[in-house]
Amino acid sequence: MNILATIFEKIFRPLKDFLTRTYGYIMSCQYYIEALENEKNELKSRRDDVKRRVDVAERRRMEPTSEVKLWLERVAFLEERAAKINQEFQDWLTATENRSQSMISTYQLSKKADETLTEARNLKGKGVFEKVADELVQVRFEEIPSTPVVGMASLLDQLRECLSNDDVGVVGIYGLGGVGKTALLKKFNNEILAVAKDIDFVIYIEVTKDLNMDEIQRIIGDRLSLSWEKKLAKERALVIYKVLSKMNFVLLLDDLWEPLNLLNLGVPIPKWQSKSKIILATRIEDVCDQMDAKKKIKVECLPQDEAWELFQEKVGEALVCYKTGIRRHAEELTAKCGGLPLALITVGRAMASKRTANEWKHAVTVLRIAPWQFLGMETYVFNHLKRSYDNLPTDKLRTCLLYCSLYPEEFSIHKDYITDYCIGEGLIDNLYAQLDELYNMGHHLLGVLKTASLLESGDDEDSIKMHPMVRAMVLWIASEFGAKNMKWIVQAGVGLKEAPRVEKWTEADMISLMYNDIHELYEAPISPHLRTLMLQHNPALEKICDGFFQFIPYLKILDISHTSISRLPSGIGSLACLQYLDFCNTQISSLPKELESLVNLRFLLFSHTPLKAIPSGVIGCLLALEVLYMGRSYGDWKVGSIGTGVEFQELESLKRLRALDITILTLVALQKLLQSHQLAGSTRYLHLDGCAELVMVLLPSSDLWKTMTGLKRVTIADCDNLEDVIIDGSSANDLPNLQRVILRGLQKARIVWKAGCLQHLKYLYILDCNKMERLIEISSQEEEEECRTITVFPNLKVLSLSSLPNFKSLNSGRTLLAFPSLESFKVMGCPMLSKLKLAAEKLKEITGIARWWDELEWDDDDHKSAFLPLFKHSDG
Repeated sequence: MNILATIFEKIFRPLKDFLTRTYGYIMSCQYYIEALENEKNELKSRRDDVKRRVDVAERRRMEPTSEVKLWLERVAFLEERAAKINQEFQDWLTATENRSQSMISTYQLSKKADETLTEARNLKGKGVFEKVADELVQVRFEEIPSTPVVGMASLLDQLRECLSNDDVGVVGIYGLGGVGKTALLKKFNNEILAVAKDIDFVIYIEVTKDLNMDEIQRIIGDRLSLSWEKKLAKERALVIYKVLSKMNFVLLLDDLWEPLNLLNLGVPIPKWQSKSKIILATRIEDVCDQMDAKKKIKVECLPQDEAWELFQEKVGEALVCYKTGIRRHAEELTAKCGGLPLALITVGRAMASKRTANEWKHAVTVLRIAPWQFLGMETYVFNHLKRSYDNLPTDKLRTCLLYCSLYPEEFSIHKDYITDYCIGEGLIDNLYAQLDELYNMGHHLLGVLKTASLLESGDDEDSIKMHPMVRAMVLWIASEFGAKNMKWIVQAGVGLKEAPRVEKWTEADMISLMYNDIHELYEAPISPHLRTLMLQHNPALEKICDGFFQFIPYLKILDISHTSISRLPSGIGSLACLQYLDFCNTQISSLPKELESLVNLRFLLFSHTPLKAIPSGVIGCLLALEVLYMGRSYGDWKVGSIGTGVEFQELESLKRLRALDITILTLVALQKLLQSHQLAGSTRYLHLDGCAELVMVLLPSSDLWKTMTGLKRVTIADCDNLEDVIIDGSSANDLPNLQRVILRGLQKARIVWKAGCLQHLKYLYILDCNKMERLIEISSQEEEEECRTITVFPNLKVLSLSSLPNFKSLNSGRTLLAFPSLESFKVMGCPMLSKLKLAAEKLKEITGIARWWDELEWDDDDHKSAFLPLFKHSDG
């Protein structure tokens, strides 16, 4: 009996239970589904309670326990599985109505529902927690490996000050690549430990160009000990925001190449009076502005003393023992680095093992001629700087930068020169109708390069400079990374007595030999690829051999200005592609007839030349001309029977002309110019020389000027019968662009004020005007006796008085002249000027000879003490 009972329990009862459960699964599918749905809802309620506790804990900067995280993940997984089972049940119902549902599929569905139901009951039972989160173990500061910084004490002080300034939330640090921005930021990160007691958290991120938003969020999350598997970017941003908004944090973002959307990251933007700070470092100043930096700090290259200190440190102690000759070469190498720390370190390390003067002298030569061959320069410096070049958005900007590299090192380049070349070669297109707009475009391009830290400010607002290491990097790129050294031959300002041999010109695209002492070009090169040839500012250059241009078929830009060349070589007419020709300030006195073949010429510049003869028809053939500058040069225009030179009609045939610098010798020619609306509107610089018929000039409102809307400069010279230059601004505001007036050699002239002012005038030069006694004469005696102040030149920056033997005063009677914008006042050869009486609060310098200054009379000591620090001695 016992044996039968045992057999029954082991065999038949399990079989019975199986059959019962199987039958139940088949007959009661809906029961299991409904039971699962009810249990899932109860589990969901418990899950919501746990999540609310977790959210509260996270807002208190706590982190969910591992047990809670695992439970929530299992609940989420079960909910997904229950939803799938429910969908299968709905499909089962549809199949049952169609009598196509099998018993096997019904059994399987009920079984899955039953098993999931059991798991849901177990999870519900385990979802009771005494605590759901622990206090976060956060590292508030992480020290970063850093290198010693040289010459950055003041920058560190500024950053420290930003920490305590509650008005500054976002700080932008910008500057040239390799200047030390990263070193500065790391140094600051490491010292926050000591100086910032009320900062809860400091996060340093090297963003780089390739780092995306997800990776930045991950770095921030890791530092905050946050966990967010499978969270979307928006959800991660919310979590980061919740944590950081409760903190005083400092976020250091290094190596930014474009603005970051901080809110998309989840980083709260520091509000007014917030202790939190966001400090970013970038090469591009615009990035600082796009991220609303309230304070911008530019990291400059090192000054000479500190650059020498860093260089010595990298060369090592052995430099102390070197000979005097070696020190001289060491100083040259230091200067070549332009104060750029990365270059100083690279060059210093390369020279650490050099012991002889010959080795050091060779290093100077290499760094001057082919710096990419210098040990480590290509790897550590040029490739680093090239990232800025590659980041430029257009090739137009890159080409513009290449043109800047044609000038000598550390040279202050007028922005218009670069713009001229870019227009001349067609890089700046004709989208804009007015030439001024093209120049504005050129200035804009140079401005973009400046904000990208690839150019620097020049000597004034109209000039730029190029750092020597940036220049070397650009020339390295132009030479196809050093593979073709003769592709760009740039030896500007290096003291050449002779030009490079013509066989070196064969592969050249660009040649710049400007600012040298070359005497003659006596061989004709074969240069099938040459597009640009710069020979300007070789004052000793007197001759270019005939036929020189015969085998340079694609030359577009030729500059031989500021040389002693007395004639253009025969064969210049073969330059069919030439678009830009500049021979200003040369000794050329006549133009060859073959110049009429240059039908693609857009720029023709020959101002300040003794040009007396232009063959008939030459000007009229240059129909592509857009810019024609011939001020203080040719002016013998034939109008009717007056004049013997070029017919004025040839000028009128230049329908594309947009900028004209012209010399006029007769009143008839001036009237003809004014009658031509196209020519008058194109006139930028007007030179009235020796015009005997001119007796009076009215500025700024006169019929004389009404068609010259683009006039920027007026020179009136040697007009012997001119008596009055009258300023009367009582009518329409004409001459909106006039910035410069030059009065020279006017024996009878005086300036008479009636009303108004010259609103836009910035520069006024008066020289060799013998009769002039005052700067301004008042037009009536009654007005002269009034005690008052008038402003005739509200925007005048420079006033220069020279060789005025009878000049006694700036003012007329009791009237005081005010110069609210005057910065520079120059007085030379004015022996009768014994008093200085003017109102000029922005005046920065007064230039004159010491004897004149010492003999000046002053109305009071206060007046004298105000002007005394401004005086600068000149030898005359």
